[in-house]
Amino acid sequence: MRLLSLLSVSLVFGLISPVQADTVTTAKAVPFAEGSGATDAVKKECKFETRLPEYLRNYAKKKVEVVLSMDPLENAGGKVLYLETTRVFAPGGGGYSGTKQAAVHGVLKENGEVIGSFDISRAAIFGMTPGTCSMLKRVAKKLGEEIAAWLVAPTMGAQLGDLATT
Repeated sequence: MRLLSLLSVSLVFGLISPVQADTVTTAKAVPFAEGSGATDAVKKECKFETRLPEYLRNYAKKKVEVVLSMDPLENAGGKVLYLETTRVFAPGGGGYSGTKQAAVHGVLKENGEVIGSFDISRAAIFGMTPGTCSMLKRVAKKLGEEIAAWLVAPTMGAQLGDLATT
């Protein structure tokens, strides 16, 4: 309740704008977890870790600010989305080597307190652009779109994308 009062007072007196109050901050690059399976080629050539936050920002209904480093945000106020790529399956050979897949874990904190979390997985099969990186680009786009939708009403322990149960 006290936080809500502080937020209201800050909004009324112009200390923070309504846009800042609803801004979500995330890192410019989503790190790969140890053991994620991301190959050196994927890390070097595909730009998956920077594409995902950009797609998230493009699809978000809320303002998403992408920052270079999450380090200064550890003790900062506001909403911060921590993302980590937990699994990548993307053998070279484009569509000829089969489906490309990525999974991401996310935690949303507000003023240091966890207010939401999710796991999401998406895959791309052979399509118009058959290269491995172009397939991972489609995966990143779909992940960004679905994470942006989750940000509208975040929940704890959400299973999104291919992990969702209907």
